[in-house]
Amino acid sequence: MFKKTLIAAAVVATTATFGANAATISSATSDTYNVEYAASAKQVVAPDVTVTTGRDLANGDILTITFAGADVATMTNAATPAAITPTVGHATIEFLEYDGNSVKALVTADVAAGATVTFSGVQLVISSAADKGTVKVTSVAKVATVEGAKSVDASTAAATVATFSTQFTAAVTTKLGANKIDVNDSRETFVGKKLTDTLVITNTNAVAATGSATAGAGTYVLHGDFNFLDTDGDGSLEAKEGSISSSAGTVTVAEDFMSASIAATTFTAGTYGVTITNAADSVIPAQSFTVDADVAYTVGAATGAKELLDGGDAGTWVLNGAQVFVPFLPYGSAYSQSVSVSNTSSQSGGVDLVVYVGDDTVEFEGIANVGAEGVTDISTAIRNAVATIASEGNFAMDIIVNAPESAIDVTALYYVKSEGDRVRTK
Repeated sequence: MFKKTLIAAAVVATTATFGANAATISSATSDTYNVEYAASAKQVVAPDVTVTTGRDLANGDILTITFAGADVATMTNAATPAAITPTVGHATIEFLEYDGNSVKALVTADVAAGATVTFSGVQLVISSAADKGTVKVTSVAKVATVEGAKSVDASTAAATVATFSTQFTAAVTTKLGANKIDVNDSRETFVGKKLTDTLVITNTNAVAATGSATAGAGTYVLHGDFNFLDTDGDGSLEAKEGSISSSAGTVTVAEDFMSASIAATTFTAGTYGVTITNAADSVIPAQSFTVDADVAYTVGAATGAKELLDGGDAGTWVLNGAQVFVPFLPYGSAYSQSVSVSNTSSQSGGVDLVVYVGDDTVEFEGIANVGAEGVTDISTAIRNAVATIASEGNFAMDIIVNAPESAIDVTALYYVKSEGDRVRTK
């Protein structure tokens, strides 16, 4: 008689051909899928799982394999029972039942230790398996007793039958802002008399060995304030004005000029640029940019989409001088202002002013000059500029000085004449 103390000593996962009954090969590798494929493919055939018995099997014993990381499907996509053949080389072992994520085989006659039993054709639902990263399988043997089947050992070490990896990615590999806005050139060019700046996005399409998606259209949206490109303010960009172009596809600037969309017919691996070109007589605004990227794809008849970038950092435009923001300064007959600039460098510099009035922005160039290594009062120059906008009101402003940023300090005060109170806002 054979002893009723069998254990399954080893589990070996071997590769299979997707969509057909799996074929056992000598290499102990697992299937590889892209997560985009898994999200749409739903159900696939697992690789063959071969169990090598560690002890003798006898009539009534049960050999069980259990999958973790994906669900075992008892029905195929065609709504027919999945074909299970745990009998390769052993007609005395046959399919018994499904039990959750387990597949059970019943021993109907004695089998010697060291026998191999292959489970093939197991259907796995992988639509959520990608979140777990892998699908693993273990095996355990149970013996027939008067009290029912009992495990005679712990499960075998897990073997991997499937792994998942990301297929589509997009990353900003060169940000905007490599050159600063040149205050010496009235902020109309970047340092070096350059009129262009380029964002670079790199796409990857890492195709998995077993299951992958087919790339469709790619869409990119660059967010920023592009109103400065429309030099005549008519709401459209002509050839003589600024522009945005891209090697990725056609560029469409939004009606409010706050974003630019790039449509690629097909998402393709590689490096793609988005170039912003300024008109020679337009002031380039200091600002930060973000970018979104998406890809559409197909898996057979199913369609899917994936967000690759959501508000990704696309760079920042800054000045090659000092820019100091004064958040609040009231003007009118009831107030008096005092604004001074301390410059510790040996470089004197002109002062530009950007005044924010509600939703409007008004720019003034060359309102004053700050001397080197000293303190300069620019109160009168600022009052004169603000007076051209309104006789009274509350204002915020950027004070821009063409001098090293680290050497400039701005002090802004206002006085309430009737009370003699002095309030510092910067």
